[in-house]
Amino acid sequence: MLNKKFKIEKNNKLYSLSKKELEDFLEIEYITNLKFEKFSYFENIKKRCANAAKEGYISKEILWHGIFYEKEISTNTHLDLLIKWINPIKEYGLFASNDLKKRTFIGEYLGLVRKYNKKIDDKNAYCFEYNIGYKKTPYTIDAREKGSLIRFVNHSDKPNISPLAVLHNGIIHIIFRTNRDVKKNEELTYDYGPNYWSRREKPN
Repeated sequence: MLNKKFKIEKNNKLYSLSKKELEDFLEIEYITNLKFEKFSYFENIKKRCANAAKEGYISKEILWHGIFYEKEISTNTHLDLLIKWINPIKEYGLFASNDLKKRTFIGEYLGLVRKYNKKIDDKNAYCFEYNIGYKKTPYTIDAREKGSLIRFVNHSDKPNISPLAVLHNGIIHIIFRTNRDVKKNEELTYDYGPNYWSRREKPN
C-alpha cells in the first residue's frame, strides 16, 4: 500500500500519484479502514450486529460473502482503476483500466462512521446509510472528506457495480463488485437508490 500509485486523469493529462500526492491533489484523506467518530459507536455497532445475527437479520449470504471477500477487505484490495475528471457537474468518476469479469471485487465504501444528521446530511452526496442486516441504525458512512476510491463512483440507472453488505470482524462492511462483465475504459457506476434521489433533483 505504501508504494501504491493512483492514476488520475484531468484536462487530458494523466498523473501517477502516491497516496500523499493523491490527497493533496484531491484535498481528501485516503483511508484503508472504516473510521469511527467515537469508539462507543464502534462498540454499539458491533453489539447491534451480534444481536441482529441472533435475531436472524444477518443472512447466511452476508456471512458467506464476508468470508469469501475476507482477504480483499483485510488488505484493502483495489484494482488498477482510473480516477477521471468528467465535467463540472459530475466532476470525477471511476473507470476500469482493464476488462473485469462479473463479480469482481472493486472495493469497500469507507469513510467516517458517525450519527446521521438530517439537517446537513440531506445535502451531503457522500453519505452511505449504515444498515445492520435489514435493520436501520442511526449511523451513516460519510466519505466527503475521507474515504476510498469508491467515493468517486457516480450514479446510473443501469449500473455495472452493486453494493453488498458483508459481515467481517464482527461488523457490517459495504463492499462493491461488478454485476456484469465490464470493458476496459468503462465508467464504474452504481444505483444510488430512491432514498438518495427523493431529496435531490435527479439528472436526465
